[in-house]
Amino acid sequence: MNSTPHTQAGESRRVFIKKAATVTALAAASSWLKTPVYGQSQAPSAGRVIGANDRIAVAYIGTGSQGQNHIRNQQKHAAANNITQAAVCDLYQRRLEQAREIIGLSPSDTYADHRTLLERKDVDAVIVSTVDVWHAQVTLDALAAGKHVYCEKPMARYLPEGFEVYDAVKRAGKVFQIGSQFCADPKIHKAAEWILAGKLGPLVWGQGSYCRNNYPRSEWTYPIDKEANEGNLDWARWQGKAKKVLWDPNRYFSWHKFYDYNSGILGNLLAHKFMPMMQATGRPEFPRRVCCTGTHKVSTDREITDTTHLLAEYPSGLTFVVAGSIVNEQGLPDIIRGLKGTLYLATSKNKVEFKPERPFAEELEAETFEHPQPEGDLAALEKNFFDCVRSGATPYGNVDLAIRCHTVLCLAEMAERLSLTLLFDEKTRTIKTGEGKVVPPLNYDTVLPKAG
Repeated sequence: MNSTPHTQAGESRRVFIKKAATVTALAAASSWLKTPVYGQSQAPSAGRVIGANDRIAVAYIGTGSQGQNHIRNQQKHAAANNITQAAVCDLYQRRLEQAREIIGLSPSDTYADHRTLLERKDVDAVIVSTVDVWHAQVTLDALAAGKHVYCEKPMARYLPEGFEVYDAVKRAGKVFQIGSQFCADPKIHKAAEWILAGKLGPLVWGQGSYCRNNYPRSEWTYPIDKEANEGNLDWARWQGKAKKVLWDPNRYFSWHKFYDYNSGILGNLLAHKFMPMMQATGRPEFPRRVCCTGTHKVSTDREITDTTHLLAEYPSGLTFVVAGSIVNEQGLPDIIRGLKGTLYLATSKNKVEFKPERPFAEELEAETFEHPQPEGDLAALEKNFFDCVRSGATPYGNVDLAIRCHTVLCLAEMAERLSLTLLFDEKTRTIKTGEGKVVPPLNYDTVLPKAG
């Protein structure tokens, strides 16, 4: 069948626009890959200069479940990453011994105090998998000792600590990677490439969620090791800057349920959602306005909420709507909307689809990207960290992305627990209400009512 003049004209127009868009996209993508929009200085600092073929000596601070995940995973890929597992540190003697046995270290390579471990000149990088209240201090100490740092999310318990880490990374010039493995997903980087190339036009709003339901098991309720006691576990030190309470094994083993040690769904789950979604925009921003609600009417055995809804508005006009729940696993699909088109990010696989909006259907074609790498591949993020330690490149979960996500989540916790809508000024790092009243950020001494 012959095309009508109208159809031919439409196709010619689309071909012309597509070619122009392709040139623009390639230029933007090339620029983005060579000079990331967000990144950290990798100027030389204290510590050994590591060459492309040098073996990296890694130490592990915090050897609980997540710490052992890193130990086992990096042991599996040690040859490919050219690393050696040099030392371990933990406040609980039993976990310390377990980690030592997994790696095959000598007792002299085990430490109860991370500061003593950091004195070792042969350690190049540390993996921080402690309770959240120690993330910032251990990172700061490691940077001061000239070590590169891979820190589990969140980067700190509270906002001021996060900025301390941010400023320290900038001064030290060491590689800092935040531990959200979804930041290594190829679909996220493809989404950023498309967005930076203008494929979506101005971004309008996005959505996502992290929801699960492990009933009848109570989320973040872990069995108590009856062997744990103050004789083989430094309980006072483990609590860090948090309020000091008498030995409570429930608080130690199920610390995720208590505000003293973490922010619950926000820091544990939504950090994994916000970081890659913000990364996908190509130009992560500090928030302008944040509000958040939370309840725990179902899981009443905890301080933290079991269902949370967060709304974050950015200076560019982009707004994110993100939900989290530990009592229902039906969430929102990951979507980023723009004036010209929409991105649909698949769950459980590395796939992203672009679909043009109706008014732009004649100019833009639908497109799909899919990659064989599993979604949330921890090994990919760890490899990226070690590669960047050698090359000085910007890691996926870099400190600029981490502090922007941390700011959103810290403001969300404040908004939720104080029942406020909060505004943030990135230049002064101040938080205000809509009426202009300055609100001090939460800290270890803040006393707040329990969640409703």
